[in-house]
Parts: sequence; structure tokens; C-alpha cells
Amino acid sequence: MNKDSISDFYSIVENNIGIALDDSKNYLLESRLLPLSKKLGYQNINDFINYLCRTSIGDAHKQAFEALTTNETMFFRDKHVFDALKNSILPKIIQSCSKDKTIRIWCSAVSTGQEAYSIAMILREFFPELSSWNIFIQATDISPNILAKAKSGIYSQSEINRGLDPYFLQKYFTKSDKDSYQINSSIREMISFLPHNLVDIWPFYPKFELVMLRNVLIYFSQETKNKVLNRTHKHLSSEGVLILGAAESIYLNPLFKLTQLDKISYYSAS
Repeated sequence: MNKDSISDFYSIVENNIGIALDDSKNYLLESRLLPLSKKLGYQNINDFINYLCRTSIGDAHKQAFEALTTNETMFFRDKHVFDALKNSILPKIIQSCSKDKTIRIWCSAVSTGQEAYSIAMILREFFPELSSWNIFIQATDISPNILAKAKSGIYSQSEINRGLDPYFLQKYFTKSDKDSYQINSSIREMISFLPHNLVDIWPFYPKFELVMLRNVLIYFSQETKNKVLNRTHKHLSSEGVLILGAAESIYLNPLFKLTQLDKISYYSAS
């Protein structure tokens, strides 16, 4: 593969979706872009990358960007996080919002939706006092195709087996066919799934009491991380909580205050 073309393509990727790639990630081109290049009729991956570098952003670029996006997720991923939400973070948020009886939650880079549905099930199961409250769960991702799957709420047996307790499966899911289940409409209706590119222009968002920005910043350069975090800060309520992935942290940013809580950490506005 032509190094100059690859370097140019990596710049296009970072400028458009934030993912920072280098030569150590060249294997991704073979594993993720080669099948797409064949599907689109290119003789080899070099021809495909050259085309992407020569032309304005279009459908082929968007398909390439989507192919390079990691969509790893599961129900109740990192159990310690959801234990902390249930036992400490959400009770404090509920207390701080008791006057307005409104809670706004944003799950960013939500992939196929398991994180958002996990939070919705926690709210429904453990906080029945919220039945008369206004609960807004906004779930966003860069990929329209992934969001369509998330919105359907239909998951295969293998996806169900990853992290979902049998109790929640029995109570909140219905058998869709012999190999899949669909989460009940009462849970699906709690969530709005919307497309959002974190490095593009942001639409108008309200202030959120909880922002889940997990396992996405690790793919960004430090400059892009700072831009995304500074934007996120503007949409975090005064009592709001920001939760990052286990391998992610915020360094030397005076806008955020770190709080250690048992086996996890989270951030709030300074």
C-alpha cells in the first residue's frame, strides 16, 4: 500500500470523525476496508484509498468511516459502573432534581444501544418513584445503520448472553424469533436515538444530569479529546456527572473535577 496515500487517508479520517490512526493500525485497512473495497467494485485496496483521497466526501467515504468505527458494546458493560449508578450516582441525581422532576441523560457513541437500554432498565427497575417524572435519555452515534439496529431493540442470543441478567431478559424482553429477542416498547420509548458526529457541528443540546462518554476518547488525539470534552462541559448541568471508559481519564483540564467512588471514578463540572 502506498504510504503517502495512507497518510492522506488517515488525515481525512481524523478530520471527519476524529479517529486518529497511524502505521500501527494499517492492519485495519486490510481487515475492515478490503471487504468494502471489493463490495464497491475496486480491484484492490490501493485503488479504493486513492479514490477516497482524490474525491470530495461522499457515500463511499461514509461507508469507509463506518467500517473503521469500533462498535464494541454489551449490556451492563463494566458492572462496577452500573452498580455505582444504581447505588450512588443516580440517587444523588434524583435528589438534586426533585424540584423539577426532570432528568436528562446522554449516552454518546452508543453503538447498538445496549448501554442506553441498560440505564433505562435500571431506572425502571430500581427507581419506581420516577414513574411520574420526565426522563429523557438521548442516545447518539455516528452511524445511521448502527442506530437503526439500536432503535429496533432486537438482539441476537449471543448479544443477550453478553452481560444481561436472566431476570432482566424475562422481565423486559420478548422473544422475537428463535434466535433473537426484542426489548419491550415501554423501555424503547424511554430513549431517543439520534445521529451525532462528536467532531462535527453539535446541534442544540440541553444540560444533562448524566453523560456517558465511554470508550470513544481513546480513539482520538489529545487535541480532539480536549475539544470534545470542552463541548461536553457546556452541556453538563451544575450537578451533572460525566462517566468515561475505564481506560480513559481527563488530565489538566480545570473544567472538570475528579471524584473517586469505590471501584470507579467520574467527573463533574468544577
